[in-house]
Amino acid sequence: MKSIKKLSPIFILLFNLCFSQEHKFMSYPKFNEADLKKVNSTIEKNAPAEILYNSISYIVSPERLVEKKFFSKIKIYEKKNSEEWLNIEIPIRDGESIKDFQVIVYNYLNNKVEKTIIDKREQLKENFVKGLKVYKLAIPNVLDGSVIEYNYKLEINNIFNLAYQLQYNIPVVYQEYNFEYPDTMTYTFNSTGSNVIKPKYSLINTEEHVGGAFNVYRFGYENLTSSKTELFIKDGDRYKTRLKPELNKYTTKYFIYDTAENWNKVADRLKNNDNFGGFLKSNVKDIIPDEIKKFYDPLERANKIFSFVKNNYKWNKEYGIISSQSLKQFIKLKSGNAADVNLTLIALLRDAGLEANPLLISTVDNGVLNILSPNLNNLNMVLASVKINNQIYFYDATSFNSKVNILPERDWNDFGILLEDKKGTDLSFSNINISKKDLVIKANLNLDNSEITGTFSQKENGLYAIESYDEYDINHDKYNQSFKTDFATNVKDVESKLLTNGDFESNMKFSSNSLIDIVGNKIIFNPLLFLNVGNEVFDQKEERKNQIDFISAFTREKKVEITIPNGYKVADLPKPKKIQTDDKEISFNYNIEVVNDKLIVTSKIDVASQNYPKEYYPFFKQIWKIISDSENQVISLVKI
Repeated sequence: MKSIKKLSPIFILLFNLCFSQEHKFMSYPKFNEADLKKVNSTIEKNAPAEILYNSISYIVSPERLVEKKFFSKIKIYEKKNSEEWLNIEIPIRDGESIKDFQVIVYNYLNNKVEKTIIDKREQLKENFVKGLKVYKLAIPNVLDGSVIEYNYKLEINNIFNLAYQLQYNIPVVYQEYNFEYPDTMTYTFNSTGSNVIKPKYSLINTEEHVGGAFNVYRFGYENLTSSKTELFIKDGDRYKTRLKPELNKYTTKYFIYDTAENWNKVADRLKNNDNFGGFLKSNVKDIIPDEIKKFYDPLERANKIFSFVKNNYKWNKEYGIISSQSLKQFIKLKSGNAADVNLTLIALLRDAGLEANPLLISTVDNGVLNILSPNLNNLNMVLASVKINNQIYFYDATSFNSKVNILPERDWNDFGILLEDKKGTDLSFSNINISKKDLVIKANLNLDNSEITGTFSQKENGLYAIESYDEYDINHDKYNQSFKTDFATNVKDVESKLLTNGDFESNMKFSSNSLIDIVGNKIIFNPLLFLNVGNEVFDQKEERKNQIDFISAFTREKKVEITIPNGYKVADLPKPKKIQTDDKEISFNYNIEVVNDKLIVTSKIDVASQNYPKEYYPFFKQIWKIISDSENQVISLVKI
């Protein structure tokens, strides 16, 4: 982690004399027809798009409001491979607003420039993602060769989350970061990600603004290559370089805010916070039935209280370590942010005589928690923990289908801070559970129309069941329709349900006339039918940079049972395949047999751990090649 410290006034003066005259920041480029005629990136010749110019500016006022200005200019070379850059997303929190907004699309058609302008906020579509309101726009009239310019201005109320990503999946010709804040505040800049990227242009200064002296930081970067996202990592953005200012101190006439020296200080502050420690002290005596509170076995008691909270209260999809309302309001409304839900769970567990405490984490998409930097602003989620016989159990009541120590994927982010009264302890935790997925087909061949029909079921447990149920809970129809897309076959009568043991199951009927070929007196087909797809992909040609992370150890078994038509027999059965690594971490078993009039094929893969060193990648690549070869074998049925 690299920290940029405040420089001496003499150095700043010399620095600015050298550089401020050579480079202008926040000088947005005017339209240049040459950009439209540009046929490829000079940084990466085959890039489907590139950022020609990015500029972001944060100006923090003495009243702790932030004006954010953003300007971007993007060149599209291949529209079909630039999907991410054909949409604009602007996240807005409660109390924040868009002040200015404009999108311009330039095209060169019939030897002239055509220009499309969008400048009305009503043209933006509202969506809710992870507790945020997100204004979205599918940019119209984009063609191969288009240049897209867009800019907006926001007034935001968050003086903590002012980070800026420097790397993308396309190259960047130029981008800059501008940050201005009153000298009553102290920030340090940290660079996160796999690489430290140094600015080509810098300006560090103190200027007089309305309201007093302001610290001014400007950084400019040129010709940045794209950052390739590897598969099987927890979150791709965590490895991309970001510039992240962290607020260390803020002084006003009435109070002083400063970062804690250690996690014990964090624990002490939260204990004395009305919306954390005060929330936990709320009266909860009459909320759950006495028979639950008096259940003899402590772990069963904790599990029953956990089930009670999940069944009676709902997460509103907003993260947070501080409650958004009083416990009394939460009990009445039955909905709240992550802190409302899980702090209530902790309070109820304590009321039942259990040793329950908060566990603060940074979710996967919020970045890796730096346990050496005791900063509350790097944490965005609170879980519940219970200590029984010196063993700690974890709970997250924001996910309806989660269980004790079986948490949603977003929670498994390596580190957390356990708060026990005034003590804050960093700890590492990982998912040691095994998740299982069973895929079963029972099918019949219809030779009259070369069609195959049957039933298909998918049953999942562990992390698989949590993620599938959460997706299903958001949109039943969309989840059920996903089977048609995922397996490229016709499905109907899809029924998905959560079983009493927490497994999640989907059953459906299917039909297809593209899975078998009839050639003369032969019927040729892949006995796995449409289940020969959906496997993990290990085809990375470049050297692996990051560990291989599945989040959970897993078992996946595919089983297909096909009724052999009367008058036919199997010509030749493929040979079974069974392999296992020396350390027994990865195993694969493929078997096919005929039992009476049934052709039965099974394909099973077992992966024993949730993550592996990057050096394991060649083993996975080799084994998955064997899996692919096995699962893509075809057989023939011939007339007797």
